[in-house]
Amino acid sequence: MAVTREIRNLLCAAVAAVVTTAGAVAVIAHAEGDGTRKITGTVDAAPGLGWTVEAQSVHGHESAQFRDPVYGSEYDWGIPGFLDLGDTLVALVGVQGGMALDDAHLVGVDADSGRIRWLSPAGDLAGCADSAVDATLVCFTPGWSGDPALVGYDLVTGEITRVPTEWGTFAIAATDDRLYVAEGSVENDDVRVHAGTLLDPDAHFTRAFDMGTGWDDTALPDALDVRHGQGLLTLGTDIAGFDLDTGDETWTAQADGCSRVQPTLGALVVRVHVECDGLRVTGSDLLDGTGAVIAATDSAAAHSPAFDGPADDTVPVLLGDGAYDRATGDPVWSAPELVSVPREPDEYNANTRLGTVRAVLGDVALLTDHTAHTETGLDLRTGTRLWQNVPERSGTVLGHTEDLIVQSDFTGLWAMDVRTGDLEWDIPFLAVDNDPDALGDGGTLSVRPGDRYVYVSARSIIGLRPL
Repeated sequence: MAVTREIRNLLCAAVAAVVTTAGAVAVIAHAEGDGTRKITGTVDAAPGLGWTVEAQSVHGHESAQFRDPVYGSEYDWGIPGFLDLGDTLVALVGVQGGMALDDAHLVGVDADSGRIRWLSPAGDLAGCADSAVDATLVCFTPGWSGDPALVGYDLVTGEITRVPTEWGTFAIAATDDRLYVAEGSVENDDVRVHAGTLLDPDAHFTRAFDMGTGWDDTALPDALDVRHGQGLLTLGTDIAGFDLDTGDETWTAQADGCSRVQPTLGALVVRVHVECDGLRVTGSDLLDGTGAVIAATDSAAAHSPAFDGPADDTVPVLLGDGAYDRATGDPVWSAPELVSVPREPDEYNANTRLGTVRAVLGDVALLTDHTAHTETGLDLRTGTRLWQNVPERSGTVLGHTEDLIVQSDFTGLWAMDVRTGDLEWDIPFLAVDNDPDALGDGGTLSVRPGDRYVYVSARSIIGLRPL
């Protein structure tokens, strides 16, 4: 069913009045003055439930689900998520319809109260930037659609601004007050990057790049990165760095076979060399802002941290079993904990040893050796082991504060002290919602100021805050 402006306004008003206070909470012990409710069975240090927003109530369809806007609605990737854009959280909501996310809308949610601010149509979006520009979230429609455009959503009102283009846009990114758009014919090595604003998307520069790949390689939103001190364009095996102010190409490199690249703080790139046959890792190297290789290892242990958040550029980069200076590439220390104990190779991974880094948090790394079933905290400045546990369960790293790291599995969320490994709190999903499918189907988390958290699954968004 199409959602008219009148229906949308009524829906938003109803949701704002009801949904944010009527989550399907299993047991609530008491409510605080701001409406935060203690979740039964949790320790005093655990945050309470502040609010709940359900996809079904927001959208109106009983099968509606939340999705990460970065992936767009043109195809349904099945990835729950939202964008934390300051005072407003933005999520896609729609109905699974085979290839696409049907009847898709973007919803703006007040990050503190869970109040629905707006609901706007978002059909046929190929993707969105993961940051806002001038209080606007910018998305794009596919070039082949016959009506290609950049589409802006005002974060306060949800008002849509559509800017037609003649571009075959395949990637979009934003930083500070600048929008970056990558477009062109990737199959003909005819690609351009523009920088500007929503209304004038090439106001700052337009630069051509002689690089390309197959269209399938541009489906995921990782072709364009602007968050690590330089522009990085990755298309298949072609890699190019560019100046964020001028667009000038600063270097080029190759990622042969099934190799991958990981940008990191300080305009650096970790390149992991991977053979396609058996996905065998043959080594890793570190490229600086000129494209020069400043460090390298032939270790088969490659790291893929879920979070790469070093405190500053004095925290070294991890390659194989060692740490390397970000400025010079010089070795700083080595630690055996960075490499797993030997394992039996399988058809999906031919390596007998794996990298163990799951997250870089300030000056501490969280390591997991799935073969030895250990979890370790490592001081990144010295390589010293801070602690090691044999965890009862292993989850997905979703976020962190200065001292805590938050993980999740299908049963709930839990936080531990990254410097001691001690469990600080545990929130079972069934204590929040007695429907086992409401929260436990995988989700994402945002850590907000004041020890507040927002978690989204396919069906629900919950706000957690201190009691």
